[in-house]
Amino acid sequence: MGFWKKAAFAACAAVAALGFVMPRPAFAQVTELKASLFVPPGNVFHRAMVKWADTLKENSGGRLVIKIFPAGQMGPAPRQFDLARTGVADIAVIFTGLTPGRFPLTELSNVPGILNGNYASSLALSDVGPTLFASEYPGVKLINIVPIETEIISRSEIKSANDLKGKRIRAAGSVQSDVLKALGAVPTLVQPGDMNDALGKGMVDGLSTAYSGIFSWKLDDVGKYVAEGDMGSVTFATVMNRKAYDKLPADLKKLIDETSGVGGARIFGRLSADDEIEKRALVVKRGIKIDQLADQDVLKAAGQSILDQAIKNAAAKGIDANMVVARIKAAVAKYAAEK
Repeated sequence: MGFWKKAAFAACAAVAALGFVMPRPAFAQVTELKASLFVPPGNVFHRAMVKWADTLKENSGGRLVIKIFPAGQMGPAPRQFDLARTGVADIAVIFTGLTPGRFPLTELSNVPGILNGNYASSLALSDVGPTLFASEYPGVKLINIVPIETEIISRSEIKSANDLKGKRIRAAGSVQSDVLKALGAVPTLVQPGDMNDALGKGMVDGLSTAYSGIFSWKLDDVGKYVAEGDMGSVTFATVMNRKAYDKLPADLKKLIDETSGVGGARIFGRLSADDEIEKRALVVKRGIKIDQLADQDVLKAAGQSILDQAIKNAAAKGIDANMVVARIKAAVAKYAAEK
């Protein structure tokens, strides 16, 4: 053994004899965030949250972890925003249409004729939303906004707007309620988890939802027809408690920022848009008949009347809804090429 090795060995032995313990390297602190989802496991927003969580965990070297609570474990669907706002949950995915009047600017995008394509529209709304809709999301950081076009699944065939007259249809949101009223239907409030039971027992004649909703809530067991047409969209927003975000170290905030806005839409919006295409194909494969509503001009007129009223209502509150709509449409045009 050389001189220096002998010296090092002797030093270590001396330290041990004196009872000293060599200090261990400090381990990086792990931050765990609680994410609340009202949708069940397997739903596209659950899968998107898992993908986002995996991305953050990998890019942070395991220091940023999201623990997911699906199927309304932390609270029912209408409470999701408040769970995140108050810090009961750190993150939540909210369905804006379930709390009518709370997100009027966001829901302007739901009016028929405003958006064009689920994915491009996700990019557009996630781009302009954090500034354009900021007043509607107090206490939280807006991660992304994902719109999904709606259809009607029913027990009897609906081929035209005339077939909707007098029928009780579950409205997917406040805009869909207005559309259904304009077409002569009777909009009915049914929470997502109650849709299967409501249609199966004849409490409603049809349900306004998306293809992802058909499979998440097994609506194809009770409904055998789908009617498509521009009946507007519903929006889902991923939000994070602002205090939880502010507490993060700078490098972890950077990871959140990089996967928010358009970056967030490239995860959530991409999965959602692809899921709608996949689920529509499965609907056809399972023998459910899909009809295109014949009178698109009626839908277009209904959409315009709803938009006109929304603009008028906003103006009464001092809100320039025309500007909001113009910025949404400009953003949609900006991302139109992305499919």
